[in-house]
Amino acid sequence: MLASTTRNLDSPHWPRDKERHERGTMPHEVETIPLMAPGPGTSRALTVHRFGRRGVGPKLYFQAALHADELPGTLVLNHLIGWLAAADARGEVAADITVLPYANPVGLANRIHGYHLGRYDLDGDGNFNRWYPRLSDKIADRIGNRLSDDAGENKAVVMAAAREAVADWNAEGEANVLRKALMALSIDADMIFDLHCHGAAVQYAYFPQAQWERYGDLTAELGCRAVLFFPTDEGSTFDAVATVLMHDLAARFPDRPMPVPPFTTTLELRGQQDVGDRIAEGDARAILRFLQRHGMVAGEPGLPHAPLCKPTPLEGSDTMVAPCAGVVSYRVDLGDHVKAGDVVADIVDPAVLDFAAARTPVATRTDGIVYGRNLSMLVKPGQSFAVVAGDHALPPPDLPVIDH
Repeated sequence: MLASTTRNLDSPHWPRDKERHERGTMPHEVETIPLMAPGPGTSRALTVHRFGRRGVGPKLYFQAALHADELPGTLVLNHLIGWLAAADARGEVAADITVLPYANPVGLANRIHGYHLGRYDLDGDGNFNRWYPRLSDKIADRIGNRLSDDAGENKAVVMAAAREAVADWNAEGEANVLRKALMALSIDADMIFDLHCHGAAVQYAYFPQAQWERYGDLTAELGCRAVLFFPTDEGSTFDAVATVLMHDLAARFPDRPMPVPPFTTTLELRGQQDVGDRIAEGDARAILRFLQRHGMVAGEPGLPHAPLCKPTPLEGSDTMVAPCAGVVSYRVDLGDHVKAGDVVADIVDPAVLDFAAARTPVATRTDGIVYGRNLSMLVKPGQSFAVVAGDHALPPPDLPVIDH
């Protein structure tokens, strides 16, 4: 995959930049990665911002709007890249940081009669955050006779093989070419931050339980009202690619010290309409304080914020499912705490004369906080429309779930 790179050689920091270039520590770079053209006369590309020195310190990867109609994170990262560029010019970035302010140019172009629908590939290639290939066997075959008893050497071998396997993947179609490009940028990262949002929601996050003690302060900085522990050894979502790989390799080579799974989190920055500089600046500053506290960017982060919630298991999240078609009428608000058996919403058939008979109540199965709900107020049978974060695992819903 070809890439064009531009560097800011006209900045007021150019003398310092020149000195750093001579030392092999280039500052902020902007790289353009071409994607598959959807047709003659058109083009798409990823814009990648890089900070710090390649291969020095932990590698951090940030992206926003993989679901391209989830836009809060784009403004958050726009704030962050400005601050990181300034810090990098001062030599204050101690990590290898990659930032994609928008990760899905394909989905950004998905418009139907004025409505932007960026969650699915309109050519039929599925949810942009699903179906990332599991390349563990191919990578394992490449490294089997190259592993040693040295953990550091093994990590270098694994990461090189992972990059090669991604490069060799014969991705077909626009959506898969995009998936391949994102994997190529992130497969060897030590920390992955995937910025999403819900239809309408409080601030919440998906978080790896094994990393909670070390990095849980991120959710406190962001003011998360719910934190969902998710499994890192399964799944085909973007945030699972690198973690599943490391679990698979550890199982394949139990007698060799293997890299631990990277820290990967999906940050759900409230709802689709929570877009604007005021709110984005606060989230970006929270992320910057986290980077400062963990020594990746110089600066004084201040005292850590107190957490607003306790983590709960993803299996404890109760998905509200519509038993019939109709208009949703909520009895509770986002952020409300409910008890098992409480009615969260009614599904209303507006044409039914009898007021009570027109309403089908839907109750939650758990105690917890209502942390998200759909933006659309019209549902069909089996469609999920709201979620409640509970603290104990639940059986699957009785009805099949259509998760949009």
